[in-house]
Amino acid sequence: MHFHPIVVGALYPGITRGLSADLLAAQALSGTAYPVCTSHVVAGDGLVTDVLDVPTDTVSAQLEHIFETRRPSSAKVGIIGATPTVDRVFDHLRSLEGPVVYDLTVSGPSGEDILEQQGLEAIIEHLSEPDLVTIRRTDAALVAGMEIPSLDDAQVAAQRIAQQGADHVLVRCGKLPTHFYEQEGSPPDYALDLFFDGDDFALFEAPYLDNLESHHGASSGLLLPLLHHLQAGVDLEPALQKAKGRVSEALRARQQDEGGNPDATFFATLQEEPTTAEVQD
Repeated sequence: MHFHPIVVGALYPGITRGLSADLLAAQALSGTAYPVCTSHVVAGDGLVTDVLDVPTDTVSAQLEHIFETRRPSSAKVGIIGATPTVDRVFDHLRSLEGPVVYDLTVSGPSGEDILEQQGLEAIIEHLSEPDLVTIRRTDAALVAGMEIPSLDDAQVAAQRIAQQGADHVLVRCGKLPTHFYEQEGSPPDYALDLFFDGDDFALFEAPYLDNLESHHGASSGLLLPLLHHLQAGVDLEPALQKAKGRVSEALRARQQDEGGNPDATFFATLQEEPTTAEVQD
């Protein structure tokens, strides 16, 4: 089956984040993504200039056009934009037969405010619909209503998000101490992703790589391969393991690149077969 995901999200002019990263990641997987722009976010390097939401009717028109003229195979949803757009996006995606991954985003990496409280309340009404809800640790703290200073806390946050409706939750923790009382020391030198299926946890580990602060698109490098595996019929946990290995290899290649276009190296490496990330149950 061809890989033709709908990618719903924001356009970041000038940097490889959001829709532009989704498109490049899908292309690296020999697929073609169909973009739906929900917001224009002028932000990067810690500076936020403007966040302009696309009107709900315009977002809906983009989705209608895709479903009328294309045959999308799956969907990755990121920034949704205006509160009324939330219901409209998920209404359209109900007609999609393939898997849906929702990257719940409340605030952007540069500090941009993406989602107001009313919008978050609207999203919570739809958390049961995607096959997987993924969320960065900083946003998981906002959605779960708690601080997440350790992996123990991340487990509680994942459970709280599941109680709000999500069937499967992936908290992208980054570098994090295992226990609360270990905060005074250095956290383990691993990048951690915590998966909760409603009953059990699985922890995906990969070596933490320094000097990647300027890199954009790592979440696309994880979630588009994940969606590709899910579309191929791979179960969630092994699909996550494969995708984590793939993005880790791409980040390592980018870190080691001494040329003038390390972002291109990152997306080119996504084409390669991944190694297996370490997983703990």
